[in-house]
Amino acid sequence: MTLDLDNMTQAEFDEVMAEIKSRNPNLFQFIADFLDRKVTPEEVDDFLKMERTEQVDYIKNYQARA
Repeated sequence: MTLDLDNMTQAEFDEVMAEIKSRNPNLFQFIADFLDRKVTPEEVDDFLKMERTEQVDYIKNYQARA
């Protein structure tokens, strides 16, 4: 499923983020850390270049950044 962020209301976006937070808190934290500039765009690029299984392992083991 691809989300069209350009045509999404704030309430719809908040609902998607709440669902991510409840289903996969580590993924939510990775996104939050990126938005807070604790994760760099280069790190996100590296994450996206990983194989699916590597991405899953990375997120499973992800810890919030200080």
